[in-house]
Amino acid sequence: MPDISILVDIADYYDISIPEIISGERKSEMMNEEERKIAKTMSDYATTEKEKIFKEMKLQSVMGVCALVLYWILHETGAYMYNDVLGKLTGYCETLVSVSVIMMAAFTTGSLSKVRSKSRKVFVFENFPKPMQLVVTAVVVFGGAAVIKLVLVYFFGL
Repeated sequence: MPDISILVDIADYYDISIPEIISGERKSEMMNEEERKIAKTMSDYATTEKEKIFKEMKLQSVMGVCALVLYWILHETGAYMYNDVLGKLTGYCETLVSVSVIMMAAFTTGSLSKVRSKSRKVFVFENFPKPMQLVVTAVVVFGGAAVIKLVLVYFFGL
């Protein structure tokens, strides 16, 4: 099955309808206007969703790279050993790099959208203001990363 965002273009190119592409059989000579509008709406929606996911992945990538660079600078200079605040910042950066990698994997596999749809049914998260959503998300992510780090240190000595 082709990508839904290009179905309209395929239908126009081959001069067939969207249902004909989906069913794999030619039924009529021309795609009617209503089918074209529906297909265009589906295509626009798919494109918007892809752009949204790409934007989130880009943000995660930038945050992960920034955290990695900051961690590398603090670790290589040894500044984290002489200042408690820099030591904690080094730990947070290390955790954020791990979280970014996990989030990128969740974005690319689509499992994050499944978790989001299930969590919306249980906990009405979208009713919160956007800043509150960001704070809650950050707390949950850092809490989860801290638990993962504790498990890795405790069980594997990493």
